[in-house]
Amino acid sequence: MVFAVKLHLFRVSNSNNEVVFSKGALQKLGATPGEHLSFKIGACHRFSAKAAVSTDRRSALGLPSDVFDELGLALIDGLHVKREGDTIHIGPTIGVMGAGKFDPERRHQQDMLNYAQTQGYIAFLFSPEDYNWANNTITGETMPGHRQPGLPLPTAIYNRIHTRDEEHKLRVEAIKNRMRALGSHIYNPGFFDKWEVHEHLMHGQKLRKYLPETHRAPTPALLKKILGRHHSAYLKPVDGRGGKMLMRLTKREKGYRLQWLTDLSCPHADFVQLEDAFEFAFCHTSLDQYLVQQSLDFSSFDGRSVDCRVQMHKDISGTWRCLMIGPRVCAHGCISSHFSQGADIVGTDDYFINAFGKKTEAVKAAVEECGFAIAHRMDEYHTSPIGELGLDVGIDKSGHPKLLEINAKPGRMIFLDPRHAEARVTTLEASIDYGAFLSGFGEDPE
Repeated sequence: MVFAVKLHLFRVSNSNNEVVFSKGALQKLGATPGEHLSFKIGACHRFSAKAAVSTDRRSALGLPSDVFDELGLALIDGLHVKREGDTIHIGPTIGVMGAGKFDPERRHQQDMLNYAQTQGYIAFLFSPEDYNWANNTITGETMPGHRQPGLPLPTAIYNRIHTRDEEHKLRVEAIKNRMRALGSHIYNPGFFDKWEVHEHLMHGQKLRKYLPETHRAPTPALLKKILGRHHSAYLKPVDGRGGKMLMRLTKREKGYRLQWLTDLSCPHADFVQLEDAFEFAFCHTSLDQYLVQQSLDFSSFDGRSVDCRVQMHKDISGTWRCLMIGPRVCAHGCISSHFSQGADIVGTDDYFINAFGKKTEAVKAAVEECGFAIAHRMDEYHTSPIGELGLDVGIDKSGHPKLLEINAKPGRMIFLDPRHAEARVTTLEASIDYGAFLSGFGEDPE
């Protein structure tokens, strides 16, 4: 890895086409006064200039006024610079791509910008509509309320487009493909297909202990077999998100109970024959778009079922870290731990000590081991890099973790709880730091 130096920036108001280095910076980069160099900012923004030397005692870099003003660099205390051959790379440049002004994660994204500026990163928020096809620049938000045109196409783009419908629009796909072709690394490239992910994980022999029994395209005969082994089963859409269209079928003393989620509640219906429950569940739905997954006998808290959100993030060295294990308690009578369904957050230690007592540390370690094993396997799922995963993990009463679902773009509702305030900050920072790594300004693993 070619290491970068962090330099103080200043604006050069002259027309001599010069980039001005302090003597120390010039030496660190192996350049000489009068040398003509190529400068690269972002994926494809280049300019040439002659190296000049200043008397500034600090490690400093003076950029031409047009470059300095265009990129909004007055906001940044210092910037990272490295040399590869005759090219000086200035960066990192990181874009957070979301839904724009009305993005529900706007507050989190602005906090990412604040962090990026303290680290000396060029960072901004933008939406796909902000991309300029003619000159490969972006109109982005560099600080709250300030949008700036002409920003360079970032070397790393953190994709937080939060709906499948928006992600799958031809226009958005075309823009992402164009950005990749020009050299941008888009991390968190898209949503996951639950069945594809399950098959991918099943090929990893060591991961099977973490995977519940799962099948695609349920039939009455298949459901009878699963209910004979596991008492109840979940029916999940392969492309679902947020618990939408989730159902649970339970075998009762006389007949079967089907529960399903709506936007605000969890109604149910009882049936004598399984075939009737099946027809009710799938009368307007393609069977091929659903999975059936065994229900598990999870540990509980206050008599309610619990699962954990496990936040896995890559850091500035490109290394996976487990940054949070957050227990979520289902509402009474509900089949989901989503907050829209009335789920509660409980303190991590409160849950683990209550459920596992002296085994607490061993069970936590098992959950982390599960998280790392799955995260490393998921690196092979996409050709584009993955920077974060939100794993929904249930823990049975014996302390064994089971993977329920992998979220490609995990929501941030859980971070509204003060008990996860520190994890909120560390996950936001890691998301930006991984962009610095992809931009070529990372660090060696510890």
